[in-house]
Amino acid sequence: MRCALFFGSFNPIHFGHLNIARYLLEQCDIEQVRLIVSPKNPLKDASIIADPALRLAQTRKEVSELPLSEELKAKICVSDVEFHLTPPLYTINTLRYIKGSEPDNEHILIIGGDNIRIIERWYRWEQILQEFEVWVYPRGGVDDSELCRQYDSLPQTKKVRYLRDAPLYNISSTEIRNSTRKAGDGQ
Repeated sequence: MRCALFFGSFNPIHFGHLNIARYLLEQCDIEQVRLIVSPKNPLKDASIIADPALRLAQTRKEVSELPLSEELKAKICVSDVEFHLTPPLYTINTLRYIKGSEPDNEHILIIGGDNIRIIERWYRWEQILQEFEVWVYPRGGVDDSELCRQYDSLPQTKKVRYLRDAPLYNISSTEIRNSTRKAGDGQ
């Protein structure tokens, strides 16, 4: 099975995340999209991240309410795998754990263009690129295709693919949190 592993804080999950999952299933020869809720991201300020259990429950709820056929909806799974792993929660460790648990599946890491721009800050990023295909969807109106080509051309890189035709959603969890915070302040 070809499985897209879409990691995120999902703080909160929004229609951009869900539509990327749908795009992957409908346009990219993927049999399952797994939304992997990260309880704690080592590169993010923990003080702005909502309770992990709440984010996991919210992500499950949003996926269950998607207006999709039951067949398509069944191919989008929410995973709590990182809730059961020993911190620190580095992507490479989770990817290796999943690969070891499912050796017959093909696992593809899905990241946004914002993450390919900072991938060299990730723990053992070179090993991620060597061991797993990485697909990058556009973010922030920036064409990261050249950056993807550069990473794809590194020696021993498995595959870095820029999803040029993926829909661009001008929304982020940060914007949603900021908007909610301002509304709560009466602004």
